[in-house]
Formats: sequence, C-alpha cells, structure tokens
Amino acid sequence: MDLLHELAKSMGVTVVERFLPGRQRGRYVHARRSIVLNADMNHRQKTATFGHELGHANYEHEHGTATNAIIALRQERKADEFAAKLLIDRYDYEVAERMYGPHIPTLAVQLGVTVPIIYAWQSLQRRHNPRPG
Repeated sequence: MDLLHELAKSMGVTVVERFLPGRQRGRYVHARRSIVLNADMNHRQKTATFGHELGHANYEHEHGTATNAIIALRQERKADEFAAKLLIDRYDYEVAERMYGPHIPTLAVQLGVTVPIIYAWQSLQRRHNPRPG
C-alpha cells in the first residue's frame, strides 16, 4: 500500500477512507483530484480498489460522466488494467499459477488482489503476448 500512496502523492491525488453507501468500494473525484476508499474493505479489496481508482486518476476519468454505457465499460476496463499492471508482477503470477493452478479466485488471494484484477491482467497478457499459431 505504501507504493500506492507514493504513486498517488506523485500524481497529486489525495486519498481518504470513509464508509461509502451500498456496495461502493471507491471513487475518484477528478475535480478534487481525490480518491475515496470504502473503509469497510479487506486488505485485498482495498489494494485492488486503490489501484483501480489510481487508473481513473491517471486517465482523468470523472465518475459518472461517461456519455454512454460502452464508454463507461471502457473506462472501467482501463482502470482495472492499470491496476493489474501496477499490482501484479509477471514472475509472481507465473509462480502462483504453477503452484496453485489456473483457478482465478485462488490466484487473486495468492497475489493479494481481486478476481477482476486477475481477469484484467490475463486480458493484457493475451493482447500483448499472443500465442503463435
């Protein structure tokens, strides 16, 4: 988490923890350059959410301003991929997969992230390292 806080600081983004309503895990508010993380999360959720919201900050996404559902989904995917690149080391992923197999929830626990971040990482790997054939 220290790395994430340092990155946020270098980006000029403040981070606070609050109890958020419903199932919200976090939110990036571009006008304030701030991230709000739900204080009621476990460490893996908090880490993954923090990385995801830093992705929104990096791409300057404003919550709820996407003009349509497709743009909103693209923004969420980009934020997840940003988090995946930030939080998952290729070597660590390969070791975890060799040790525990391809079971996504197990990989997420072993790598300290959430399932959507594993999916984003795998998607990035498929796009950037296509299999010959």
